[in-house]
Amino acid sequence: MLYIVFRFLGKLKSYCRNKHYPEGSIAEGYLAEECMTFCSRYLEDVETRLNRPSRNSGLNDPNLAETYLFQSYGEPIGKVEIAELDDRSWIQAHRYVLFHHDAIEPLCNEYKQILRSRSRSRRLPYREINKLFTKSFHEWLSQTVWSGKAVTNEVKWLSQGPNRLVKRYSAFIINGFRFYTKNRERLRRTQNCGIVVNSSITSYASARDSNPIKGNVEYYGLLTDIIELDYYGKWKVVLFRGDWANVNIARGIKSDQFGFTMVNFSRLIHTGEQLIDEPYVLSSQVKQVFYSKDPTDEGWYVVLRNSPRDLFDMGNGSRDDIVERSETLPFPGKNLNENIPSTNTQFQWVRQDVDEDMDEF
Repeated sequence: MLYIVFRFLGKLKSYCRNKHYPEGSIAEGYLAEECMTFCSRYLEDVETRLNRPSRNSGLNDPNLAETYLFQSYGEPIGKVEIAELDDRSWIQAHRYVLFHHDAIEPLCNEYKQILRSRSRSRRLPYREINKLFTKSFHEWLSQTVWSGKAVTNEVKWLSQGPNRLVKRYSAFIINGFRFYTKNRERLRRTQNCGIVVNSSITSYASARDSNPIKGNVEYYGLLTDIIELDYYGKWKVVLFRGDWANVNIARGIKSDQFGFTMVNFSRLIHTGEQLIDEPYVLSSQVKQVFYSKDPTDEGWYVVLRNSPRDLFDMGNGSRDDIVERSETLPFPGKNLNENIPSTNTQFQWVRQDVDEDMDEF
């Protein structure tokens, strides 16, 4: 609470232009800003401080946004680099797009049934079947579609895969956040490369577990690359790649005594070195976090969550929610007469203890 008071006093101090009469100068500056704010509310088609877009609002072009899948449309910042993906990275990026598209889900289930029927004689566990499915699904899909299987045009475009030439960015604005790659901010004191994504995974109790459990897990990472896939002019997808902390083991994530989440980036997962890894995520899935280094525990970082600018929790609008919020805000009774001075009292608004011949700064 005291910080808010000091911050407001600092704002009032910035209004001072004449140090010979600081009180009057502050009053004039405050009144001028109030008048400008009042007048700006009646100006139409004029950008003011009240109606200008947020710093991290990003681009707003509905026609261009329709060409991007998964609402991955955002505003790139800085120089655009044209790069060519290697075979492993191309498969990992393309496969992630396929696994998250609704039109591909029936074909995923079909291929899983084919793999299970083939592996009955060898009695492969579910874990091995899923690994085989992850490695070979994109090839099976391409062969099946182009062999004449009746599918939609959308599936045909996706089955051929994206262009190997991609656009690479070092900064990107999406979801109200401004993201920088780790390499771009290596010499900066600010931090914008912390990312977190909530992903659905399948957990196995052992290698031969036939009843896997699905659940949601939050993966924490450092943004290392931003690419834009191009499906030959039909669609585009923006993907983020990161160094992901291994949240599946105790040496990669833990909670401290105060309940804060801590991660260790010396033990990574989904590095992209193996074909089965998933280093890419959709840009629309990512939220921003900050990492504060723990001075007492080497290698560990405390996770600090961030909210987009100009985003406020207004509740659900129900009457019960309004009552609940109002009950949590104390409003002590005040006697307004205590703050209203008597009309008979004379106040001196100009300082008399300063020499008038004092040079102005």
